[in-house]
Formats: sequence, C-alpha cells, structure tokens
Amino acid sequence: METLTPAAETAQAGDRPSEDIVRIEVVHAGRVDAVTLELPGGGDVLAAARRALALEAELLLFERDQDEPLSCAPPGRKHLRLVSHEARAVKVEVRYDHETRAHEFAPSKTVFRVLQWAVGKHGFRLDPTLAARANLILPDAENPLLREAVIGSFMPHGKHVLVVDLTLRDFTNG
Repeated sequence: METLTPAAETAQAGDRPSEDIVRIEVVHAGRVDAVTLELPGGGDVLAAARRALALEAELLLFERDQDEPLSCAPPGRKHLRLVSHEARAVKVEVRYDHETRAHEFAPSKTVFRVLQWAVGKHGFRLDPTLAARANLILPDAENPLLREAVIGSFMPHGKHVLVVDLTLRDFTNG
C-alpha cells in the first residue's frame, strides 16, 4: 500500500494535533492496492485528496460499498475508504452452470456484495449450503476474488463490464 503525504499538506499537518489528520485510502479503477493519504482535517478534504492524487475532474469518488459518489466528505470522519472510478455504475455478468445473470452495481461495491446478489433470489437462487461454499473468480484465474476487494478495482478506466464465474470449488487447501 502506497502512502502519500503532500508536502504542503505535511507542513500544515505538522502545526496541528494528530487528531486533526484525516486518513484516506483510495482504490483506483483497475488497481487492487490502495493509495493512502494523510491530510489535515477541516476544509474540503475531498478536493485536497483529488489534488494530491492528480485525479481528473470526471472521476467520481465513492465511499466503499456505497451507491452514490461523494460530493463532500462526511463531517467528523477521521478515516475514509474511497474508490475512484469514471462510471456511476458498472455491469457485472456472473456465469454459473451455463447461464449468465447480469446486474449493475456501483464500482465501490465489494465482491462480497456481488456474491450475495449472485447466490440470492435475484441471482441463481442457491440453497444456503451451496451459497456458503460459493466464490467469484475471474475467467481462467487460479484463485477466487477477495471478498473485501471492490469490483471497480478489477476494471481499468474505460471498461464498464466485469465478467466473473460463480464457483463452488473448495479453495481452502490450495
């Protein structure tokens, strides 16, 4: 995980008590690793994060697992987990047993949330025993997607469709 503390922000942060620091983790489209920023609290923290990361104006910032992009930072928060993506919603196509089901999600949704949909009544309606063993995996991949990862991290900029397979294979013993 990469940590950035912009020089101008660091000078200001050095003058403030540590409780005025806001820690922001940002996952970019197409990248699984988060970039961490430590910025002084107060003011427009999202604008400061955009400047520090050199984000284009058209990129949206979502709070992790939320449906709508942020227009301002939630007040009083000292830690934010954000996802940057150009699309408000992305299409996830889940393949299982020769069928494909698709649904649109915010790019900030976790793999776990997509998995819940896929095994549930709007997806493939798996019984609870099978659902407990289910994982999502990229086509031709060896390992399942980490459930805490956000789906936008698997789609580089310009891509708005993610195809995954629903598998019941046991990955616990390698």
